Amino acid sequence: MEMKELKYEIFEKGALVKSVSITKIMPCMAEEGRVKLAMQLDSTLEEVMPTFAGKFPPGNVNFIPHKKILTLNTHKRVISFFPSGKIMMMNTKDPEEGIEIITEFMEKINQCYLESKNGADGEDLSGKLSKIGPLNIYNCLPQINCEECGTATCMAFSMKILSGDATLDQCKPLLKAENRDKLNSLKELLGDELMKTLGWAEN
Repeated sequence: MEMKELKYEIFEKGALVKSVSITKIMPCMAEEGRVKLAMQLDSTLEEVMPTFAGKFPPGNVNFIPHKKILTLNTHKRVISFFPSGKIMMMNTKDPEEGIEIITEFMEKINQCYLESKNGADGEDLSGKLSKIGPLNIYNCLPQINCEECGTATCMAFSMKILSGDATLDQCKPLLKAENRDKLNSLKELLGDELMKTLGWAEN
């Protein structure tokens, strides 16, 4: 028997997305007692998808530019966003938890939409995301293994940056004048949007 769609009004005045519906609840094969949710937003995402993809650490993102399908490894689960506004969320405790998590993403989607409408050219990072690996980040770090960031080596730190488990501002040597070239290389590699996403704030 088909389940009745569960509709949730989240943002009464959302710029792009206001509500989300749970269209299907399925058993999650990855973990017993958890569910997989199929959801549908009230608007398509095609316009904001490339910018939206840049709001997350590259290590957690798989973006297919020509299909505009974004898969995130976040909140200890996999969440896929489709240009039609369809969402698939794995490994979820119950529908209420799913709605709580998706509300956070709907807010980001609305922010991306507002940025584009207010003339802020959101960076299309779709081509860049798949090309940034830990070695790319490491090459732009001071490489002195000072441990000030709380990580044993600069390579380990670069891996944590990509997974979102550390932020760029934890690397204090990057603020020093002698590392200005390294910082500039990092900015060139990532661009302003990803620098911000990965936790860099200009002082």
